[in-house]
Amino acid sequence: MIDIIMRQNFLKQLKIKTLQDISQGKISYDKLDVFLKIDKEVALEAIKHERFVYYNIHKSLKDDREIVLASVKQYGLMLEYVSNKFKQDREIVFEAVKQCGFALKYASKNLREDKEIVLESIKSDGWSLKFVGKKFIKDQDFLLLAVKHHGYAFELLPKKYKLNKLFIENCIKKHAYILRFLDDKLKLNYLFLERLIKLNGCCLQYIPDVFKDDFDLVLSAVKQNGLAINYVEGNLRKNKEIIIEAIKQNRDCFEYVDNSMQLDKEVVAAYMKYSMI
Repeated sequence: MIDIIMRQNFLKQLKIKTLQDISQGKISYDKLDVFLKIDKEVALEAIKHERFVYYNIHKSLKDDREIVLASVKQYGLMLEYVSNKFKQDREIVFEAVKQCGFALKYASKNLREDKEIVLESIKSDGWSLKFVGKKFIKDQDFLLLAVKHHGYAFELLPKKYKLNKLFIENCIKKHAYILRFLDDKLKLNYLFLERLIKLNGCCLQYIPDVFKDDFDLVLSAVKQNGLAINYVEGNLRKNKEIIIEAIKQNRDCFEYVDNSMQLDKEVVAAYMKYSMI
């Protein structure tokens, strides 16, 4: 009887020490003895501090909902390794995509049609657009929202949206680099390009080389966003009118002005003038 009590006290102290060591990063779950691995409290503590515990979780805990939920909260992509019943569990899937939107790939089909879950996944990762239900791919407002959250999601859109000028204009306001993904015919359409630059001056960074030295496009860019002066190339970097318009729009752009122009009297005067407004 005394031996049993002594053993129980020893195991209790060992567990306390293990929990402390885990919390302090002194030991990882995979290094524990089996009798500690099967302890749910120990496993949950390990999950708090390690992303990949579920890979090594003891089989006796694999289907424990609390363990699964804690695991996907820590690392959403663990949803791939849980049993199918949890891939159909709305709370677990929601927490998984909240942590990593790409986890939507492993959710059950019906939950990929769940608007709240899909919106949460899109907020987290634009690439999750690859896995949303079909009804969302037909929803222009949803697609616009996805691109506004993550501009690179534009690459995943159906072709008709990539050619829709109004849709592109709405997207470009938030993410200038979408210009990189446009069809060549659109990128070489001067009037359309001018329109995009007037919506977001930072588009200047991504316009085709043939337009890099176009005075009017560059001027439009810095008028919309003075910081676009950073993307001006060639002789236009020293063009006084462009520099002054950029400073007028945003005096903080002065640090990007060509060094040879930062001591120019008119440029300095413009900087002083618009710094006082």
